[in-house]
Amino acid sequence: MTITSQFDAYVRRRLDSLGREFALHRDIEILGHKSKDILQVLMEHKGEMPPRAVGFRPLTIPPLDMQIEDIVRGIHADSPILAIVLRAYYCGSGRQGVERRHTAEAMFGRRIRRDRYYTYHALGFQRVAGALSAIARAA
Repeated sequence: MTITSQFDAYVRRRLDSLGREFALHRDIEILGHKSKDILQVLMEHKGEMPPRAVGFRPLTIPPLDMQIEDIVRGIHADSPILAIVLRAYYCGSGRQGVERRHTAEAMFGRRIRRDRYYTYHALGFQRVAGALSAIARAA
């Protein structure tokens, strides 16, 4: 049985929320891909551009999830493998040690041993926890 602190449980909940918001298995349209191109819009509106109010609703992301995504993006600038593993671990689907590891390997472009996959996750988790702790102290 693993004993975790309340702060670790909080960080895990925040990362799980990130995974639900940025799930890799969702449709591309949900993630902001526009399914219509400009030519199709012009054809539907008989050659006229529709007014801005008729346009698409912007993608809204909860601020707490965006905060975690910003932290993971910052980790990616320093250590891409940690950010890739975090995204595969929390945003992927399937079993942790198999399908999600394969997702991380596909994003990274190289094979990742199972033990290293979990080590990279632990290191990435601690980087996110440290960033959240620093943000809390600054507030």
